[in-house]
Amino acid sequence: MTARRDGARRYNLGAIAFHWIIAALVFIQLYVGWTFADMPRGDLRTGWFDWHKTLGFTILLLSIARLIWRIANPPPPFPAALQTWERVLARANHALFYIILIGLPATGWMYLSTGKPALTSSTTSLIGGLSWPFIPGLPRGAHEGFEEAHGLLVWLTCALLVLHVGAALKHQFVDRIGNRMLPSGAGGDS
Repeated sequence: MTARRDGARRYNLGAIAFHWIIAALVFIQLYVGWTFADMPRGDLRTGWFDWHKTLGFTILLLSIARLIWRIANPPPPFPAALQTWERVLARANHALFYIILIGLPATGWMYLSTGKPALTSSTTSLIGGLSWPFIPGLPRGAHEGFEEAHGLLVWLTCALLVLHVGAALKHQFVDRIGNRMLPSGAGGDS
């Protein structure tokens, strides 16, 4: 953590890197997911679906690594200028993001693991000739439930993104607190 001129503490470079890499992947994933979902079945859709799975498992692994990083490297305290209600919402938003960033790909994995391909194979295909194992032993009857949970988490992700980005913009431009998650020297702090 490094201090800014106003005394507020910044996130460390590891946390910043995880944040922006995962954020970029989530936005790409939302685009890929909504694009392939409306395609007719065929090779093009399969290719997009393979990208969706690959991105999802990458987000899952990075999010677990990010959570481990956060436990080992606690975040800096909130700026003194934040109101109590803002701190409560920020903590809730961050906790929900961890739940989503792990739960969303996990429900997708469970959905895949209860689908027809899991009846004849132990893995699903990813980009680059890679494969990922299905979760063994999940009941096939839960397939639709996993699909619904996955869809609900997508919409919750969108709502959290709006809240998170809105709060960051408010802190940057209205409160003039600055952004503790931008690389050093950016966002009005040094």
